[in-house]
Amino acid sequence: MISINFRRTITLLFSTFLLSSCATSKIEVNKEEVLNSNSNNSLEQSKKINRIVTLTSLSTDIINNLDSSKLVAIPGSSLFKSKTEFDNLPRISMGRTPPNIEKIVSLKPDLVIGTKGFHDKILSKLNDVNINTFSYEVRNWNDLEQLISIISSKLSLNPIEIVKNFNNNLLSNCIINTKNTNTNLIVLASVKPLLSPNSNSWAGQMLDRFNLINLTKNIDSKSEFKGYVNLSSEWILKQDPDKLILVETRKDQFIDFAKNGPFSSLKAVRKNNVYRFNYYGLINPGSISSINNACKQLNDIF
Repeated sequence: MISINFRRTITLLFSTFLLSSCATSKIEVNKEEVLNSNSNNSLEQSKKINRIVTLTSLSTDIINNLDSSKLVAIPGSSLFKSKTEFDNLPRISMGRTPPNIEKIVSLKPDLVIGTKGFHDKILSKLNDVNINTFSYEVRNWNDLEQLISIISSKLSLNPIEIVKNFNNNLLSNCIINTKNTNTNLIVLASVKPLLSPNSNSWAGQMLDRFNLINLTKNIDSKSEFKGYVNLSSEWILKQDPDKLILVETRKDQFIDFAKNGPFSSLKAVRKNNVYRFNYYGLINPGSISSINNACKQLNDIF
């Protein structure tokens, strides 16, 4: 039996992920339209954006790569522990603690960036005090490019050139893989309960980008986590995947996985084709660098 506390932890982890980082994009924006609207909107151009508070690690990393001097506060994140350039920036939130609205207001930002759904309430309160806000959603590569494009436009940069630069340099490991592969796999984003991404998730779209055969791609999600399907041990054993990816939220989380028990008979286990991926990059985009690292690992494996 899985403990109630453990289930709550898993629920909190995936709920946070789904709401804050990878919800479905509802609006498609043409990059040239973004550029044209940016150049024609004299009112927006009249007020230059110089002070930005970010509520997400992904928007923080994008702006840091565009113009780090614009950042005045960022969220607390394990992704930033080794980034000395952020040492002097105040953290607007830490862990499960929600963003501090009073602190944000005191910084007098020109723009606050959060995610749709997860940050709706705080962004609405900031709008009430005439602070400009922007929210986004990312579940696939087009959504990511759209986010980079819109932020570039808000900083009066050429979004077409910026997106091109990101793809060619900062995301160079993520160039679309067109080679054919007969290798199938299962990604386990969680083992208690067994959760795997379908095509309606960031992870599922990443696997599609590399032309990989995701055995849970077309399974309808009936779990509480949109884009993820509940699996049974029996189903996994029946599918017997060529490769297995385990997603870790901490180092050596599954060090003893499949040494004993039903999964020890899997083809992927017997042939030593079990791989461990960081949560950031594959499941939660996290940052530009974590996405690029996940792409490199996918390239190396396949």
